[in-house]
Amino acid sequence: MNSEKLSFREGFRVFGKALKLSLKAKTATSVVVTILGFPLAFIPMLIATAIRRFSDEVHSLYGAGSAAIADVLGAFILLSVLYVLQLTWNSVRNYYAKKDAINITSYMKERILRCTCNVKYKYIENHDDFKQRIRFADTEAGNLVAESMQNIIAWLQNIITFISIIYVLSSVDIWIVVIMVAACIPAVVIAYKFKDEEYIEKTKWIYESLMAIAYYFESTWATSINEVRFFKLYPRLKGKFRGMMNRYLVKKNKMTAKHTLWSAVGDLFRNGVFIAVLLITAARIFENPDVGIGAFMLVFTMAGQLQEVSAKIFVTAAQFSSDVRYMQDFFYLDELEYELRNPNALPRANFDIEFENVNFTYPNTEREVLHSLSVRISEGEKVAIVGENGSGKSTFVSLLTAMYEPDSGSIKMGGESIFENISSTRKTLSAIFQEFAHYEATIRENITVSDGSRLVRDENILKIARNTGAEDVISEQPGGLDEVVGSFSPTGNNLSGGQWQKVAITRGAYRSDANVMILDEPTAALDPLAEAEIYRNFTSLTGDRTTILISHRLGITQLVDRILVFDGGRIVEDGSHDVLLAQGGLYAKMYKAQAQWYEGQ
Repeated sequence: MNSEKLSFREGFRVFGKALKLSLKAKTATSVVVTILGFPLAFIPMLIATAIRRFSDEVHSLYGAGSAAIADVLGAFILLSVLYVLQLTWNSVRNYYAKKDAINITSYMKERILRCTCNVKYKYIENHDDFKQRIRFADTEAGNLVAESMQNIIAWLQNIITFISIIYVLSSVDIWIVVIMVAACIPAVVIAYKFKDEEYIEKTKWIYESLMAIAYYFESTWATSINEVRFFKLYPRLKGKFRGMMNRYLVKKNKMTAKHTLWSAVGDLFRNGVFIAVLLITAARIFENPDVGIGAFMLVFTMAGQLQEVSAKIFVTAAQFSSDVRYMQDFFYLDELEYELRNPNALPRANFDIEFENVNFTYPNTEREVLHSLSVRISEGEKVAIVGENGSGKSTFVSLLTAMYEPDSGSIKMGGESIFENISSTRKTLSAIFQEFAHYEATIRENITVSDGSRLVRDENILKIARNTGAEDVISEQPGGLDEVVGSFSPTGNNLSGGQWQKVAITRGAYRSDANVMILDEPTAALDPLAEAEIYRNFTSLTGDRTTILISHRLGITQLVDRILVFDGGRIVEDGSHDVLLAQGGLYAKMYKAQAQWYEGQ
C-alpha cells in the first residue's frame, strides 16, 4: 500500500489507466449509452428553461383571455416531453450503470485471479507483502477502482450539465452562480480530507481484517471443523475473532462519527445558502417585475441542481485525488513479475535433469534451504528422494517444476535452463504435489484436468485407474466417473483423504506427453494395503518415464534405480537400495527403523 502523496503527473497517468480499463470492461451497448449521455446532459437546463416559459405563460393568462391558452398548452407539452425524456434516460442510464458495475467488478476479480495464477511463485509466499496487497486490492482498492471508473464518465457528463446551468442562471444574476458554487467549497474540503484519512486508516486495518478472516475460517471451514469441535476451540476462536473485529470497529466507528458530523455541518451550510439565493431572486423580481415569476421558478429549479452538480463535480474531483491511490494499489498488479508462458510450447525432446551448485532461500526468510546442491538424473531413471522433514526434498521439487528460481547455480533439462522456456519445462513434467488439489467437479474432470489437449476416453482413464487403485473409488460412486465430488457436492459426496490421493495420482499419470513424472509423498494418505498396491503397479504406472519419487516411507525405494538421501539441504548419500543399506549410513538407519512395516511385502 502506498503511503506517499502522488505527483500530479503520476495521478493523471493512473487516472488514464482507470478510464481505459472502464471502457474496456463495458459492453458495446453500454458504450453507446455512455456516448448518448453527453448530449443528454443538457436536459436539466432545457427543463428549467421550459419551466420558466411555462410559468410565465401561466402568469400571462391573467387578463390575456383564452387567446393565450394555446401558448400555455404548447409550453406544457414541451415541458412534459422533456420530463418523460429525462425519466426514460435516467432509467436507461441507471440500468446500464448497475450492469456496468457488475461487469467491472467481475472484470476486476478476473484480473486479481489472473494475477495470483500467473505471478512468479515467490509472491505466493508473501514476497513484497503480496498477501496483504492482494487482499487490499480485492476488498478495498478493486471496489474503489470499479466505483471510480463509473464516476469518471458521470463526472465528465456533469461538467456539461454544470456549464449549461451556469449559462442559464447567469441571465438572472451572476451572483447566484458565484454564491452557489462557493457554497460547495466546504463539502469539497471535507470530502478530500476524509477520503485521504480513510485510505490511510484502511491500509492500517488490513492486518486486523486478515486475522479476523483467518479466525473465522479456522472455526467454520471443513478442514479444521472436526478439530475445533473435538478440542472445544469455538470460545477461543470466537474470542480472537471478536477481539480483532472490535479493534477494527472501534477505529471505523470513531472515523465514521467524525465524518458524519462534519458532513452534516457542510449540508447545513449549503441549505442555508440555497435559501439565501431564493431570497435574492425574490428581491430581483420585486425590483423589476418584468423579470417575471418564471425567473423565480427557474432559479428554484436550477439552483438546487447547480448545487447538486457542483458538489458532485468538486467532491468527485477531490475524491479522485484520494481514490487515485487506491487505483495505484490496484495497478500494482501490473508491476509484478509474471511467469513468461507460451501456450503453444512443446515438451522438451531431451529431458535429462541437472542441478549444478544450487543454493536456495525462501522469500522473506534468511535460512538457506539448499546448499551447493549438484545432481544429475538421466532420461528414464527411476529415482527416490528420501530424508527427514525439512531436509529439502519438496524444495527440490519446487525448483525442478520452476515454481522458484535458485539464489545461485543452475537447473537444466536437456542442457538448457528450465527457466528459458517454463512452458516447455512444465509440459515435459507431470507433477502431483504433496498438497494436491481437490477440485469441486466430477471424478472424470478431477483426472483429465492435467491434460486438456488429450482426447478424453473412459477406457484410457480406467486403464490408468487400475494401476493407481482409483478404479475402486470410481466403481463405488453412484455416477461413476460422472459423480460430482467435493465439499460442495449436491449430494454431499466428498472423498476420503486416501481416495483423493488415488485420484490425484491418476491425474498425474493421465498426462500423456510428459516424459518426467514427479510424485511428492504419493502414499502419505493411503492405508498399507493401498500403498502396497501402488508398489506392485509401480512399473506399469510410470512406464519408461523418468520418475522422481519423494517419500518419507521407504517401502518403495527397493523398486527404483537410485536413491538420493537429503539431509540439511544437501545430498549426503546417492546409490541403490542395496548399496546404501550396505553402507550403514543415514538411509540404512531410516530403513531399519521402518523395516517392520515392509516385511513380507
